[in-house]
Order: sequence, then C-alpha cells, then structure tokens
Amino acid sequence: MSETASQCGNRILAAFDFDRTIVERDSYLTVCELLPAEKRGQKLHDVILKRGWIAFICQVLEQLFSEHKMDARAVGRCVRAMAPVPGMLRVLRRLARHPSVDLCIVSDSNSFFIDEWLQEYALEHLMHEVYTNPGCVQASGEVIVLPFEEQTQCDLCPSNLCKGCVLRQLIDSGIYRQVLYVGDSCNDLCAMRQLRPKDFACIRRGFELHSKMAAHGKELSCKVVSWRDGHELDEVLLPQIGV
Repeated sequence: MSETASQCGNRILAAFDFDRTIVERDSYLTVCELLPAEKRGQKLHDVILKRGWIAFICQVLEQLFSEHKMDARAVGRCVRAMAPVPGMLRVLRRLARHPSVDLCIVSDSNSFFIDEWLQEYALEHLMHEVYTNPGCVQASGEVIVLPFEEQTQCDLCPSNLCKGCVLRQLIDSGIYRQVLYVGDSCNDLCAMRQLRPKDFACIRRGFELHSKMAAHGKELSCKVVSWRDGHELDEVLLPQIGV
C-alpha cells in the first residue's frame, strides 16, 4: 500500500443526523409552527403519510411565502433559533479539532435549514460534507426544497434519501479506519446497518430507534452506544475512539 493510501485509510468519520440529534427539535415541524394554528391541522400532517416529508415542507414553505409573506429571511430566523441538544456543540467542536476526524451530516432535512443553523453557531467550516436535500432560495425570496435523489432500492429510507447508501459509499472509499454514526430515528437504522464491528452506532435514548432496538439490535454488527445528550457522548464515546 502506498504512503498516501495508508494515510487515507487511517481517518475517522463522525457522521451525525441533524434533527433531534444535533438540534433538539425536528426542523420541519419547527418551521411549520410559523403557520397560524388553524393552518396546521390534520389535513396538512396527512401530507407526511401520503406523500412524505419533502412534500410536507414544500407545502409549508409555499403557504408561508404566498399567504403570509414569509421569505427566506423569516424562515432562516426560525431555524437559527432552534436550540442545540445540550452538550452537542462541545462534541462537534472537540471532534473537529482532532486532525484525523472528518465531520459530516447525513440528514433528511435540507441544506438551507442546516446551513442557516450551522452559521448561527459558526460551525459551517467544521463540516467536511453535508449530505441532505438541496434547499434553494428563489429570486423572489421563497425557499424551495428538492430531493437529494429518487431511490427505489431501499424500503427502510424515504425515496428522497437513502442514508445507508451514503454511508456505504463513504466506507467503501477506503478512507476511514473507523466510523461513528450518531442518530435517533428509524431512518438512521439503514446507515447503522452498514457499520463494521470496529465502528460505533450511537443511538439516542428516549427516541424512536432506541425504543425499537429489541427488534432491530441483531441487525447491527457494530458496537452500540446509547446516549441522552452531548455531555454523555463526550464522556462515554469520545474516549473510546481516542478523541
């Protein structure tokens, strides 16, 4: 193996979900709360079940712009106000300081929301990459969201983004000797399934995926760490990977 390849294969990838993992709340539901209460009824939420989260946030953003004159600046202010998971800022900054670690986000949110939030906390320069749905600002100021992809091969993930495929490509690149994936939801399970015995799946306690680990735990071949907040990740996980 060449010296360059050896150096590449000695890196660590720290991949994070965004909603309820880096930020405390779901970003789409948070932005939806900008609509008046009477516009946030069951009919709107039925869009999630029938057509998925991308269709839901597109409808929310269209209503905010056309009916309530809320443009990208107003939406951005809402996103920037979302609180981080306690202790998570320290975890991200500590990982980013390590010369062997690449930080990335793999999220079913969108690039406009994530970029706005990262800029609020001066974290945008710490991210090696963000894998998410494109969020674009039109000349009019309206925010639109497009799918990351249109996939049909994975039943665990929505059609717009297979997190497992993203993780598989990163692992197969040969760059990373170790991967840790931090998430909270069942749509993170596909990504965690790709992890190797030397890797870590970090599953947030009290949230969707952790409650279903009795059924899905045997699907993972990696090490599993549960966490409550960033303080616990800092204390329990980071020493195990030498950070």
